[in-house]
Amino acid sequence: MNDVQLFFTHFALELFGTAILIVIGNGAVANMVLKNTKGTGGGYMAIAAGWGCGVLLGAMISTALHGVAHLNPAITLSFIIQKTWFNLHGWFLVPALLLGQILGALIGQIFVDIIYWKHLYQTINTEPNNLVLSMHATTPQNRTLFLNIFAEFIGTFVLVASVLAINRFSNSNLAIINPFFMGLVIFGIGLGLGGTTGYAINPVRDLIPRLVYFCLPIKNKPAADWKYSLVPTLTPLVSASVCSAIFLVI
Repeated sequence: MNDVQLFFTHFALELFGTAILIVIGNGAVANMVLKNTKGTGGGYMAIAAGWGCGVLLGAMISTALHGVAHLNPAITLSFIIQKTWFNLHGWFLVPALLLGQILGALIGQIFVDIIYWKHLYQTINTEPNNLVLSMHATTPQNRTLFLNIFAEFIGTFVLVASVLAINRFSNSNLAIINPFFMGLVIFGIGLGLGGTTGYAINPVRDLIPRLVYFCLPIKNKPAADWKYSLVPTLTPLVSASVCSAIFLVI
């Protein structure tokens, strides 16, 4: 496979995996919070399980087709700092992965909005709150900047540390079930750390669906809260950098 084919293969697989992540993850949120769905009021446990399954399925399909299944710029950044993977496969693949993640999140969220359009419209016109925004992007329960940043930092740190640890088994017989481990990690982060900010732990998971929300052609919707978006967009990148630097020396 030449470099051009390799570029587009990794781009496509990262797009596909990220789209599945968003469809299942934000789809689970939509199913729980929107009016008149089969899952209305299903609770936070179902949302955490939905995100865990989203990561598991997106990673499983991407890796089965020989992709890397980062699905998250913070994970890609961690491997950039670690250098090993890109030294072996080529630094030109970095933009392929990032573009795939961005477009995958965009396509995935558009699919969620189409699937739940009637329920979305019913909710946004009857509930004077941010339920529709919450099926796109994260919002804090209590808006305290330091605590919001700290929660996202720790959540991302646990994620990146888990990915780097699991990657050390990549040449063993355990590699085939790595996506299951990652789904379990996301489920655990959601249960233990997600109750305050909604655990974005992934810049494109928050930023791109928030942009889709901003562009929705619906009147009277609450603001997209761009000011808060800096927390789930920038904090995971800082946390991934710190965690990866630590892993370089241990």
